[in-house]
Amino acid sequence: MISIYYKSDTAQWKFELSDEEHAYIIKNIMEENPDIQEMFDESLDILREVARIDEDDMDEDEQIDQTISVAFLWQYFNHLAPEDERIIGDVAILEEEDGSGVTVVPADSLEGD
Repeated sequence: MISIYYKSDTAQWKFELSDEEHAYIIKNIMEENPDIQEMFDESLDILREVARIDEDDMDEDEQIDQTISVAFLWQYFNHLAPEDERIIGDVAILEEEDGSGVTVVPADSLEGD
């Protein structure tokens, strides 16, 4: 199981994917040979957008976009990022209060928060 935790001033959630679902999504993404930086930026933008939507109000496309974004960002920080930026395991994305960006840390460094 992989997990991404997301926290902003208006939202906080945890999204989990099974290892099999994650592997399937990443295989399909990487077969398309995406621009990694562009995919990274788009994935963060998608998470910011869906974080503002109540889960019950999300349409199917938003749910799919969220799932793909979570899978990609976990993969990025565990395998694709420069070695000094990698995270081993689950990822926490903390949006800056002023909206200027995000801080990404290992999820296990936030135990109890």
